[in-house]
Amino acid sequence: MALAHWSSEGLRGTTSMRELLDEWSVNIDRLHRICEAEETRALIVECGFECSAFRLHAPIAPRQVYCTIGNYRSQVLQAALDADGGEFDGDRRDTVLAAIEKRRSEEMPYICMKGAGSVSGPFDPLLIGATSSTLDWEVEIGVVIGRAACNVDVAHALDYVAGYCVVNDITLRAGVFRQDLPTLGTDWLQSKSRRGWLPAGPWLVPPWNVDAPAALRPWLTLNGEPMQEGMASDMIFGIAEQIAYLSSHTVLHPGDLICTGTPAGIGSHYGRYLRVGDVVEAGVPGLGAQRVVCVGVQR
Repeated sequence: MALAHWSSEGLRGTTSMRELLDEWSVNIDRLHRICEAEETRALIVECGFECSAFRLHAPIAPRQVYCTIGNYRSQVLQAALDADGGEFDGDRRDTVLAAIEKRRSEEMPYICMKGAGSVSGPFDPLLIGATSSTLDWEVEIGVVIGRAACNVDVAHALDYVAGYCVVNDITLRAGVFRQDLPTLGTDWLQSKSRRGWLPAGPWLVPPWNVDAPAALRPWLTLNGEPMQEGMASDMIFGIAEQIAYLSSHTVLHPGDLICTGTPAGIGSHYGRYLRVGDVVEAGVPGLGAQRVVCVGVQR
């Protein structure tokens, strides 16, 4: 009954999220109309089930995943503080803050790629292996592209967004820099791209339900203890700037996912990494929350 109602509105690609996003330029207005319709609310009441009755998968299956590194002022400042042994005087703090603003005005985002196969559901277990002793968390705002973007300008970049979601960019800190090839820089494949290292969801929230993306507040707890809390307005390069930058170097396609950076409070700051039995909850008010339990790899 519900599918017939959606089809009557001309919604395309209703058999999968990838197909729905491939037709996003057509679907966006129609989906907005469906979501606002009284008939839709009535169908949910009549035919709906509690979400707990289902296993929730990741809301997207991206072709490409991009991750913006060092993009919250709070996190960059905290990393500098940690590098200085945990103590700052006023002059040192001012120097770091000035360097951050210089980077914003004169430089560009630092964005790496993460394997699309790392995407997992918002309540799937996270496997912890013997070589994963430095596995870290990074709650982030995920941005999903809705139509092909190439050389878009910042002023119109948000027009290409299909929706927002919660992501946790799990990272193996010991794998970021290769010990066997120290001169070759970062290795994002082995440090970020293993299966399950990008819990996403639970929801893909369309842009008409997010009044001010800069006001989104990512948070994360470990075993119930608050570890991260930030606000998107603290980003060095905002969401629109990241989209514009990426689209100047590659074509963004419908369903592509951008992980937009993480606030202060990652595990390397605390000297505490993920272990078997840990429970990681991460969310953004308005986008939902995920809950991941760390389990040991069965031999």
